[in-house]
Amino acid sequence: MTISLPLTGRPKQVIFKLKKFIEEIDDDDDVDTYYLGRTNDPEARQSEHGANELVELYQTDSVDNAIEVEEAIIQIFIGHDKCDNEADHGGGGVSDDPPQFVYVALWFAE
Repeated sequence: MTISLPLTGRPKQVIFKLKKFIEEIDDDDDVDTYYLGRTNDPEARQSEHGANELVELYQTDSVDNAIEVEEAIIQIFIGHDKCDNEADHGGGGVSDDPPQFVYVALWFAE
């Protein structure tokens, strides 16, 4: 699926597209592990995770919209083997300053 990231708009407009995009990551043999999250500083978050790559999936100025999208995609993928999220919800520990990004951090197979 080819989409231009990060997506913007209302959560209900983007969740299905993000689900399809993350399914492709989940099926990619080159990806060992991924983590879904929210941040207002993608570069710092990638560094904190020590991820090989961080993909900005969704961008908004609304904290509520970012949390809604983050929670929806975490709920979909929390049980998948490659998904490294432990909590089945979003939120916590992120500045509310805009812009807000929902992201997927990636670690590649060696």
